[in-house]
Amino acid sequence: MPEPSKLQRLKAALAARGLSPRKMFGQNFMVDTNFAAAIARDATLDRQSLAIEVGPGTGLLTEALLASSPDARVLAIEIDRGLADLLRETFAAELSSGRLTLLEGDALSGKHRLNPELASQIREIKSRENRPRVVLCSNLPYNAGTPIIAIAATDADDTGISEALVTVQLELAERMLAQTGSEEYGALSALIALRATGRIERVIGAEVFWPRPRVDSALLRLEFLPWPLPVPHPTLSHKGRGEPLQKDEVAGFQAFLQQVFSQRRKTLRAALKPRVLPDELAAWGERRAETVAPIELLSIYRGLVAADG
Repeated sequence: MPEPSKLQRLKAALAARGLSPRKMFGQNFMVDTNFAAAIARDATLDRQSLAIEVGPGTGLLTEALLASSPDARVLAIEIDRGLADLLRETFAAELSSGRLTLLEGDALSGKHRLNPELASQIREIKSRENRPRVVLCSNLPYNAGTPIIAIAATDADDTGISEALVTVQLELAERMLAQTGSEEYGALSALIALRATGRIERVIGAEVFWPRPRVDSALLRLEFLPWPLPVPHPTLSHKGRGEPLQKDEVAGFQAFLQQVFSQRRKTLRAALKPRVLPDELAAWGERRAETVAPIELLSIYRGLVAADG
C-alpha cells in the first residue's frame, strides 16, 4: 500500500493542474510503486520487446517499465489531454531519447479496431527497431478492457501482439478464462479459449488504486496464438480435435457467438432462428451454448456457413 504522503502529493500535483480521476474514462490510477515494479519485472522486457501501455494515467507503471531494463521500449496512448501534457513533462528525457513514444487519443476506433495511429506505430516500431515481441502491459481502463483484449487476441489490426499482462476487473479475468458449463462462460470465454492460453497471476485489492474501485481486480496474463495456426495445433485446449480457428473466420464466428450467448437460456436451435442447423449438427440443437465447448461451437458455426453455401 502506498504511503499516505505519496498519495497526498499525487493528489496535490494533479489538483494544481486542475486534474482528477475521470469516471467517463474509467480511470483508477495505480498508486502502489512496489506493485508497478512487480508487473514490470513480470513483463521481462528486453531488446526484442515492445511494451504497449493503454491509459498510462499518471505514469507510475510507465516509469516502472522503463526502469525495468535499459533496453525497455514503451509505446503509450493516453486519452486524457491533461494527463498527456503531464506525461510529456514527466518523461521529457525518455521521449527525447526514443525509449518512450506517447500518443494522445482513444486507443480504440470502434469496438473491433485499435486507433489507426496506434496500430501503425506498433507495426512501424516493430519493424524499424527489430522488436518482434509485443506485450500489452497496462492498467487497463475499466470501460475498455474487453474490446482491447479481444482485438489483441484476434490480431484485428495485424499488430502481432503476442502477450498481455494487464490489470482488469477480477470478474472480467474470470470470465475470459471460464470453463464450459460454468456461470461465467460466454462468448468472450469461447473466443479466448481458441486464441490464447492464460492465467490469473494474482488477485489485487482496491488499495493499490486511486480512487479505490468497488470491486477486486486481477493481474491477468494471456499468451496469444499466432496466425496462421498449424493444423492441428498441439497446445490448444481441444487437444487437436478439429481445425483451429483461422483469421478469416474471426468476424463471422464472433457474430455467431454473440448471437447464441445473448440468448444463453435458449437452445441453439431457438437462438439461431430463422437459420436451421444442418442434419449432421441437428443433435446440437437442443443444447444451450453455455454447455458447448469452444471447439464444438466453432464446428457448429462452420456447419452453418457450409449449409448457407
